[in-house]
Amino acid sequence: MRFTANYTNKVDKKGRVSVPSRFRALLAASEFNGVAVYESFKLPCLEASSREFIDGLSEQLNEEFGAFDDEKEALAAALLGGTFDLPFDAEGRILLPQPLLRFAGITDTAVFVGVGEKFLIWEPQAWEVYREEQRALARAAALKLGALRRRPELSRGAET
Repeated sequence: MRFTANYTNKVDKKGRVSVPSRFRALLAASEFNGVAVYESFKLPCLEASSREFIDGLSEQLNEEFGAFDDEKEALAAALLGGTFDLPFDAEGRILLPQPLLRFAGITDTAVFVGVGEKFLIWEPQAWEVYREEQRALARAAALKLGALRRRPELSRGAET
């Protein structure tokens, strides 16, 4: 499952927003007819994924940490305890709870951004700031990668 592209949708006064149809189509393979949404650890936005993705993270926590490990408990409380399973209504909308809306600063518009196995839900102005920062980093990385490819001794597959 790979979420790509970005879409901007209106949020109504009740906090309902339509999940892009392409994203819903990818989520249709899931047992749960909806999406799991939680506060991002790294960014001022929401992250969303299939229920199976969250279950995989839970399994990973169990594999990586001991049963009573403090870090595991902190991650489980923040991620699993903070995840909202939001079902789709008949029109493909979800109802974003107020705590999630407040965290991301979302009021009347939300930007959905596919980032592979999950997607992000942003307040539009915050998304634009982040997008420009990321584009600058991506340009620098692309230039660096291009420079590496022009130097045969540093390129992949070069003989040593």
